[in-house]
Amino acid sequence: MTRKTIILLLLVCALQPAAFASKKDSTKASLNHYSLAIGAGWVHYINTLEIGADMANINSAGLSLKFFWEPEHRLSLGLESGFYRLYAVKGEPGGKVTMSAVPLLLNVRMRIVDHFHLSAGAGLALMFNNITGGEEKISSTILSLSNYQFSASYIYPLDRHWNVGGEFKFINFGKTADWLYTLQVVCAVKL
Repeated sequence: MTRKTIILLLLVCALQPAAFASKKDSTKASLNHYSLAIGAGWVHYINTLEIGADMANINSAGLSLKFFWEPEHRLSLGLESGFYRLYAVKGEPGGKVTMSAVPLLLNVRMRIVDHFHLSAGAGLALMFNNITGGEEKISSTILSLSNYQFSASYIYPLDRHWNVGGEFKFINFGKTADWLYTLQVVCAVKL
């Protein structure tokens, strides 16, 4: 009987760690990160106007909004949109012509060194034309399918979630063969 008791006690002692095993570690870091960035700043249109080029206001403010998937590598993949006014031309009293664009681009961003990124993207854009004169107003919207951008940015982390920095970007709108460049302040949050 003592022999059976000793074997039973050894068996219980051997199986006891398996019965009270701890759960998986819940602090494991995710390999996928996401970020959302908003930028605002100066936009300069590279003037290609043939009529009214000397009367065009080619400097304005612009906004950008970006969402990136950032895996544990140097490359990130994301979407970018924004609002950019290309130009505004004032004519006769009360007359004005403006062209604005809202791009939707698929971007690839690469971290070159700490906090410095290069980015390229392609996609489509909605381009808005407005002409006012006297009491008449004409508006049109066109879809530009062949647009691309190149940018360089320096994004400095303030803490674990918040980042700030600057970005210099060239954008080409294929439908109208228009170029602009922009210098923006960027604020990003890691989700």
